[in-house]
Amino acid sequence: MKQYNFNSARWGTHYLIAEEIGKGKKVLDIGCNKGYLKKISNENIFFGIDYDNVDLEVAKNEHGYEKVFQLDLNEFEKFKIDEKFDVIIFADVLEHLVYPEKVLRYFVKNFLNEDGRVLISLPNVANFTTRIGLLFGNFNYIESGILDRTHLHLYTLKTARQLIEMCGLKIEKEKFSSNNFGNIIRNLPFLGRLLGYNVILICQNKNR
Repeated sequence: MKQYNFNSARWGTHYLIAEEIGKGKKVLDIGCNKGYLKKISNENIFFGIDYDNVDLEVAKNEHGYEKVFQLDLNEFEKFKIDEKFDVIIFADVLEHLVYPEKVLRYFVKNFLNEDGRVLISLPNVANFTTRIGLLFGNFNYIESGILDRTHLHLYTLKTARQLIEMCGLKIEKEKFSSNNFGNIIRNLPFLGRLLGYNVILICQNKNR
């Protein structure tokens, strides 16, 4: 994974995820980077996982994460703590992993409270910009964005739903982020699949 900056847009991924966390929650932010989510969700206790120790220090010392853990998520089974969480977040993380379904299952099974929620954001490869590129025979990976060259998996809303289903979760709510078209999507939700930059899934255990 690579470095990402805080997205201050009202309809960007950070704000759309933060508004689903609630208040007074114990949160595990997986792939937390520098801890941007606590910056806009300060009423909660955050634990963070990332591979970059420098970013983890920022998350802890500048943004107030309670505890942070250095981990390569492709070696997810090395992560063992005696904690349970009200909310587990995978914000723009799963698409970078070799086996995202295994990682998701592991953390849900071992660290999510029975009535907890999982908040996931994934790049929406069905965005109109990618569709137009395909129309003209272009599908080029770039340094950042939906076709970020570090993305090992690409998702549409349909394949994102399939990932959630195979991991024993059910979707409570679906949202789409877009810095430029967020307000349009809010008023015309059916356009989310076309204009949305990320699909955001708010999930619970199936047997809840």
